[in-house]
Amino acid sequence: MANHTIILGGEIAIGAGIGNSSTVGSATLVRVHNDSGATAVISVTDPTGSNDYSGIGSITMPNASTEYIEKRPSYTVWSDKNIRAAKVGFTN
Repeated sequence: MANHTIILGGEIAIGAGIGNSSTVGSATLVRVHNDSGATAVISVTDPTGSNDYSGIGSITMPNASTEYIEKRPSYTVWSDKNIRAAKVGFTN
């Protein structure tokens, strides 16, 4: 059986740069869509730096692509380009 996406919050626009980072409503699963018109580097950061798991990583997303990113609720998502993000979940 295929997974279905549960929408748990409204989609938000995240502007380019770490100063625009967001927890996306304290989401643990985020749907990220790159509609910037260019390849984007998406980063997840632990803003406190105090957790055992660093929570810091990044992926490259081509324009017009969508990815699902799992993270801790306090971790933030940001990019070097303008992106869109929504808090989601999965169900069967």
